[in-house]
Amino acid sequence: MIIASGQPGRSMVWHDVGLCPAERRKRFGHVVCSPRRKFVAGEWITLRFTITIGNTELPEGGRLALAWTWPLDWTELQARDCAAAGFTTVLVESAGHHEAAHVEFQFFPQGSFDPWQHHLELTVSKGRLHEGDTLVVSCGDQSGGSQGWRVPTFRLKELEFVTLIDPERSDNWHRLPAIEGLSIGSGPPERLVALAPSEGVVAESATVILRAEDRWGNACKLDWQQCGIAELGEDPGNSLLAFGESVAIQEPPVVHIPVRFTAPGSTKVEARFNNLDLKALSNPIRIRSKPLRWQCFWGDLHSGQGEVGCGVGSVANHFTYARDAAGIQFISHQGNDHYVSRDLWDVVRRETEAFYEPEQFVTFLGCEWSAMTSAGGDRNVFYQQDETRLRRSGRFFLEDEPDPEPDLVTAQSFLDALSQEPVLINMHVGGRPTNLDWHAPEIEQLAEVHSTHGTSEWFIKDALSRGYRFGITAGTDGITGRPGACQPGWRQNRNVRNGLTAVYASDLTRDGIWEAILARRCYATSGERIGLWFEVNGQPMGSICAAAGAPEATIEVAGTAPLETVELLRNNVEIRQWRLAGPSPTIEGRNRIRLLWQGTAQRGTARAQRAIWGGSLCLAGGRIHTAEALNFQGGDDYLHQTDTNRIAWQNATAGNRAGVVLEIEGNAATKCEFESAQTSFSFLLAQVLSTPLAIAAGGMDCQVSVGPAPDETAPSRVSLRHSDHTVLPEKFAYWVRVTQIDQAQAWSSPVFFDNE
Repeated sequence: MIIASGQPGRSMVWHDVGLCPAERRKRFGHVVCSPRRKFVAGEWITLRFTITIGNTELPEGGRLALAWTWPLDWTELQARDCAAAGFTTVLVESAGHHEAAHVEFQFFPQGSFDPWQHHLELTVSKGRLHEGDTLVVSCGDQSGGSQGWRVPTFRLKELEFVTLIDPERSDNWHRLPAIEGLSIGSGPPERLVALAPSEGVVAESATVILRAEDRWGNACKLDWQQCGIAELGEDPGNSLLAFGESVAIQEPPVVHIPVRFTAPGSTKVEARFNNLDLKALSNPIRIRSKPLRWQCFWGDLHSGQGEVGCGVGSVANHFTYARDAAGIQFISHQGNDHYVSRDLWDVVRRETEAFYEPEQFVTFLGCEWSAMTSAGGDRNVFYQQDETRLRRSGRFFLEDEPDPEPDLVTAQSFLDALSQEPVLINMHVGGRPTNLDWHAPEIEQLAEVHSTHGTSEWFIKDALSRGYRFGITAGTDGITGRPGACQPGWRQNRNVRNGLTAVYASDLTRDGIWEAILARRCYATSGERIGLWFEVNGQPMGSICAAAGAPEATIEVAGTAPLETVELLRNNVEIRQWRLAGPSPTIEGRNRIRLLWQGTAQRGTARAQRAIWGGSLCLAGGRIHTAEALNFQGGDDYLHQTDTNRIAWQNATAGNRAGVVLEIEGNAATKCEFESAQTSFSFLLAQVLSTPLAIAAGGMDCQVSVGPAPDETAPSRVSLRHSDHTVLPEKFAYWVRVTQIDQAQAWSSPVFFDNE
């Protein structure tokens, strides 16, 4: 049992587990919150906390704190500007005849409590808080014109605040009784998602999942009887699917539609709410007469963590959402090890086993070794079988009966201990990016290119440049309880939507998925279920081969949108690019151009990677007819057309690409002025229509490109070949990058060669 929480040498929160609620209330006081209700994700409110002091009084210097966990992206609180967001007031009321104490307020966006890293602190600066005295803390006080305090941007069954007291200013804090009755629900639906299996076999059955999302990516409740379902195959006269009766799931609120595969071919599913102007087209489905050696399954090994860790929600809720709402077929819960006590590890073990259902849903026991980057950095550990021991990097808690398993505090000790165990490790960029100076090739078989932190090709290229051999993955690394279907909110903690990993496995069992991962027969996407097959000389992605003659690469892509480019790389150099989308045609004298910005501010976690692209485009001698946002992913991202010759936007990237597609009426003299936080420049419309422009914008590969918008009639399915007749080095690797016109991407695992 955990008796105290906190990092060694920092503030400790004592849980006083022996205190009954009545005794806790009497000793430390209590808190009432108003309003006490279910909030709407992202709404602006005033939330008042009335704290009543118990018989532990606070002298001058004594402190109270109101704290919440890392995922809760409440906006910051401040006491300077009554008209600005997050304005907070503190009113002290005396219960007796003594003079009310003076209390100072301070907000810590990254405070000393762990895992409650956000908190406001109330310090007695004069006088004394006596038993029965009250403090009314109004967060987002709207009485003076403040917008208020923005509610976190994700659904949450139980919204928790932790109220703490430290009367002696000793950094030993004690918990007041819990605040109950608060929760967060989704907002109105703004987007519809349809998820289908990538592959099927005639006469077999599967499930299509439909999910409605609000502005922040939360699943919404809808009357699914109003939703129309249709098949959109390559041959409209030839139906390949038979739909069964839909089944509405209450929590998470989604609908499952059984389908039976009736004939071979390629098809998609369209879902439509005509009354809500919502529609969605599923990923492509490839149906075969007979099963192939390997099938494509979708998963999220780095799905993130719930309350066992620094996230929200139970392990059971984590697995349920992945299976029922995100359509994930294999997964591992990855709590940061320094939060996981022996009792909590037993919970993860039990839930992992309880949710495993062969041929339906594969769960792997897992945990994230979480040392600082200087000592090795985060590494996702997946266990092939049950494991009672947990090899931690450290402990941010105290137990009544401490786990005797010694901590492994450096990468060398950790990798030495696990190198002969039946485990696999995923190297990744996260809270503490993996330090590639340490590497155990026998177990470190995976490297992550994309998560909600960002797109981190620089990490993959660094590992390849060191000669490491690994499969490429993508995942969520989420903390909001939405594995496989996570969005970044207003970017307090994350930057982009989650990625996914596809594997080619013999079957959907632990043994089948494990063998595929061990063989590196996997690829990554930025979240879309893009179909990708890559082989060289007949050997699939992940293989290690001996070179013989001119290697021949074969690439097959089935996109979820028209394809823009497919690129073949040898090591970290592009050796062939297929540009599949030509420029859009001119219609009625109007030209379609695209502004595209991309890049990473610097290496590191989400906050470090984030490049801010708020800006505008102004035309002189021209007119903007339409403007369409491209790959905007944050709930606060926007594109506004302020006039016929000006647009403005707010957006950010973290290695990914985003931009604007414009339909412009102009001539050779039409001049455009681009302004952003990263760079500013001007160009002539005629210039970029004939010769696309690329402007470096600092950071890591930060760049703005301007040119004709790609033709939306480009193919979404291609088969490509390339023979490499160049002189080859002794050791090298080929890999593939796919980019759609909507800027979704996919990355194959490399095929590795020894040319000896």
